[in-house]
Amino acid sequence: MADVGRRTLVERAAEPDPDLELTMPWTLRLAIGSLFVFVVGAVMIAWACMSTGWETLTRFAWGCVTAGAGLIGSALLAMLSAVIHQGWRRCSLALMGASVFLFLVLLIFAKFA
Repeated sequence: MADVGRRTLVERAAEPDPDLELTMPWTLRLAIGSLFVFVVGAVMIAWACMSTGWETLTRFAWGCVTAGAGLIGSALLAMLSAVIHQGWRRCSLALMGASVFLFLVLLIFAKFA
């Protein structure tokens, strides 16, 4: 009973930390927003794959450019967020990894399409 006055690790973790920042940084929000730019580009690519004619090439090209720009922007912003905001590093690196993976999938798809 000597450590009655000492708090356990679980008790300390359950208490709110006033120094802990719970708001998501703007760079990470913009990185997530860039993933939506990728989704718009992916929809353009899907639309090009379902249509016929010469305009299909234009839609496919603009879809690849839009999706690629969204993924590259997302990866760069997530990397910047990981460097600046230490508390959000794991989330930033996961987002950057997903962006790089989706970009590689986009390159493979564009090569075989």
